[in-house]
Amino acid sequence: MLSIVISSYREAFYAAIEKDIADTIGSGIIYELIQVKNPGLMGVCEAYNKGLDQSQYPYVLFLHEDLLFNTKGWGYVLLDIFKQNEKTGLVGVAGGQYKSRAPSGWWGIDDNAKYVYVRHGSKEENELMRYGFGIQTQEHLIRVLSLDGLFIALRRSTGLRFNEQLKGYHQYDLAISIDAHLKGYEAVCTDLIDITHYSMGNPDKSWVESADLFFDLYAPYLPLYITPGMTQLEKTQLEKKNYIEFIANAWNVGFDRMAWKYWWHFFWLKPFSSKPFKLLKKMRQARRVSQTSGPALH
Repeated sequence: MLSIVISSYREAFYAAIEKDIADTIGSGIIYELIQVKNPGLMGVCEAYNKGLDQSQYPYVLFLHEDLLFNTKGWGYVLLDIFKQNEKTGLVGVAGGQYKSRAPSGWWGIDDNAKYVYVRHGSKEENELMRYGFGIQTQEHLIRVLSLDGLFIALRRSTGLRFNEQLKGYHQYDLAISIDAHLKGYEAVCTDLIDITHYSMGNPDKSWVESADLFFDLYAPYLPLYITPGMTQLEKTQLEKKNYIEFIANAWNVGFDRMAWKYWWHFFWLKPFSSKPFKLLKKMRQARRVSQTSGPALH
C-alpha cells in the first residue's frame, strides 16, 4: 500500500501524471494520490509535510509532477525494495554517496560516487542520464547518502519529515537524506524504475540562498561519506572545489556578503594555501568590473 504526494501548481501536468500513475503503477497495487495545490503558496517542505499528514499508508512517495513512468509495475518494484531491508528509510532514482561541508547540491561530487538513472526530455524524445548503474556496478540497488527530489519514497515508521526551516524549493531532498542518515536509516537508489523527467534543476539565486541556509543548519554534521577508500587529500580537494564554485555563484547573483562569508571558510580549510588569495584577487577585480557591468566572478 502506497501513498503518493505531489506538490502541484500546473493542473495539466497533474492530470497527466495522475493518468500515467494509474496506467503504470501495477494492477493490484493499493494506493492513494494526494495533490497539495501549491501555486507559490508554500515551500516544498511544508507542502510535502501537509501531504504526509493526510496520507494513510506505510510507504509515502513524493514526486515532481513533470514526469512520467516508463516501467510498468513500478509500484511492486518500490514496495519490494522496502521489504528487502528494514533499515531502508528512503528510496530514489538519483543520488550520491557523500556530501561536502562546503555548500553544494547532492551532485557536487565525483562522477564515480553518483548513481543516476533518469531520462530528461519528453516522452517521444529524451536523453538518458546514467551514472554508476551498468558502469561502476551491475547491481540494481545501491546505498547512497543523499537523493534527488524528483522521486523520494519514505518509510513512514522512520518518523522522518521534511525540514520546514527550509522555506523555498531547494535543499529539501538533501536535508531529509541527511536526517535519515543521522537517525540510522539508509537511502538507496535503483535503476529498476525508469522515469522521464521533463526538466532539470537550476542553481539560480533562490538555490544559492537555500544552500546558505542549509549550511547554517547542517554544517555541524558535515562532511559525510559512505564511500570507503576516499583519501583525505581527495576530500580536501572536493571541499576546495565546492567552496570556490559556491563563492563564485554567490558573487555572481549579487550576494557579496555571503561570498565573503564562505571565503573565510575556504581560507580556514587550508590557511597556508595560495588558492584563497588567488580567489580573493579575482573577487577584488570583479568588484571593480561590477561597478560598471555587474558581478562577473568566474
